[in-house]
Amino acid sequence: MIKVKISELKKGDVIAEHILNPEGQVLLAAGTALTDKTITLLKLWEIKEIRLREEKDTDDDIRLSLQFDEIVAKNSKLFDKIKKIADGEPSPPELPSIFNKKSSEQYHDISQKFSKILLDLEESTDIMPLKVMANIICHYAASTVGVLAYTLKRESTFSRQENLVNHSLSVGIISAKIARLMELPEEVIHTIVLGALIHDIGKTKLPLDIFRQADCYSSEEEIIYQGHVQAGYNIIKSLGLPREVNLILLQHHEYKDGSGFPLHLASTKIHPYAQIVAFANFFDSLFHEKKTPPNFFAIRKKLTQDGANKFDTAIIDAFDHYLESFVFNVNVELNDGRTAEVVYNHPFYMSLVVRTLSGEFIDLSKNKDLFIAKLVL
Repeated sequence: MIKVKISELKKGDVIAEHILNPEGQVLLAAGTALTDKTITLLKLWEIKEIRLREEKDTDDDIRLSLQFDEIVAKNSKLFDKIKKIADGEPSPPELPSIFNKKSSEQYHDISQKFSKILLDLEESTDIMPLKVMANIICHYAASTVGVLAYTLKRESTFSRQENLVNHSLSVGIISAKIARLMELPEEVIHTIVLGALIHDIGKTKLPLDIFRQADCYSSEEEIIYQGHVQAGYNIIKSLGLPREVNLILLQHHEYKDGSGFPLHLASTKIHPYAQIVAFANFFDSLFHEKKTPPNFFAIRKKLTQDGANKFDTAIIDAFDHYLESFVFNVNVELNDGRTAEVVYNHPFYMSLVVRTLSGEFIDLSKNKDLFIAKLVL
């Protein structure tokens, strides 16, 4: 495998690794033989150089070489930072943020518009505003860097309507992100988001005390709570929505091990779109429906380990890979109260290196008394 400048590419050269855009989407897949058109596209995308496959290369050779390059690149960035501090360069006064004002304002505007659409849905048969909103969210999820952070940052309120809107919007965004990571077609992503936006509309029929609970504490309350699925279907069944959207609503609490509700379906009976929304719903609920502050890293572990019995592994793997990249340059709070930035992830044993506000680098794999308590968003 060799690195070649774009100006030196020839028709018939074979790409050794995916060419990605800033959002992580595949522009050209590994193994693609270049044509005059694709070489022109690479120049338009302002890509300076790429890796090409050589005749002697095997798939294992390429995979190991790319892994090695990734490790070297990450270590290089880390030690460049350490060297600058050692040479006396002052630490930045504050840690970087993945938030920006424009995206935050867009998120608030989308939330306000969606609130009215969801409220009107029970009284109206016009689903066009809902479809337009699904389009907006598909675009927002694809074009906003760190889009997950905007859904995680929100806080619960005493308003049932506001909490339902925020949760449904988050599940829509997370579902869109997962579907895009799995490289599903745009029309499929739109359908999944459409179902995600209305998956919990039946909760408007729940008694307020049960709606506000993080958990149901009696069998009677559990039965009432589970009834929100049927109540939601009763609201949307006459709207003429695609069959897949109806199935998403009906199956968003079904798990592949049969432990879900209302029908305890096995994996073969659960629609693939519903499995994506169920996972997104589970993830968002872990963050926002408990009384204790959420621990991002404990939740990630719960998703990959406990979630393996409940969700398709392809969904888990795609989203966990995104979470791994998401934590870089994200601020965290350590258990001793210090704020730090995640700067490196050990690829082989899932441990992180962080930089504190004072510029100290801490390898959490070597300091067992320290751990990340929560994200600072």
